[in-house]
Amino acid sequence: MQVTDIGLDSPLLDVVYDELLVPNFPAHELVTREELRAGLKSGAQWISAVVREGRPDGAAIAEWSPASGVLLLSYMAVRRDLRSSGIGGALMGEIRTGWQARVHPLLTLAEVEHPAAHRPDGEHGDQTARIRFYARHGARVLDVPYFQPSLRPGAARVPGMVLALLTTAPELADAADSAAVVPSEPVRGYMTEYFAETEGSVPDDPAATALFAAMPPGGIALLPIDDIAALPCTTDV
Repeated sequence: MQVTDIGLDSPLLDVVYDELLVPNFPAHELVTREELRAGLKSGAQWISAVVREGRPDGAAIAEWSPASGVLLLSYMAVRRDLRSSGIGGALMGEIRTGWQARVHPLLTLAEVEHPAAHRPDGEHGDQTARIRFYARHGARVLDVPYFQPSLRPGAARVPGMVLALLTTAPELADAADSAAVVPSEPVRGYMTEYFAETEGSVPDDPAATALFAAMPPGGIALLPIDDIAALPCTTDV
């Protein structure tokens, strides 16, 4: 199954947005079409897609932060009638290989809905099945009370999220404690940048304060992603 880039000038870009992103993500979790185009133009974002017979069947959107060394899988979506057909696995393979060779991130992270805070539905999928997908691909969860910042003025934050670790750079993976702890500095740097871009600055409200307090200098503990009951879940944001 071949994975290809969808660039700014691709006629498939709007198809990815309209037929993959919009049906799979609530509006408050999704960047606008214009924001996605701006990210592609700046080089901070790119899209990898499985395209068959001229139609994108699944896509993964990357968001790269050179300053922190963190690469975020911001969205992964597969057509509803093609879920569990190997498309997500093909995209994850590209994330673990092609994306790593492209920018050499220190950490590759993903935002994932916590099953305890989001109900499954036929439109946006099953959160528990999604967690199991990431578990099969070796993901772990950072032990922080994570929520998605407000993506634009007037939009609500998204509570009940987990921040998953997908890959670690070889120089970090070789550390003796890499299986149990991830360095705080890249994560703190990325979240500082994330809040500055979306909410204008790093806020000092209780939810944001708790999030940053869970990133001590000694590192952030990693949790098994398939132990759903043990995953942190913050609902008051």
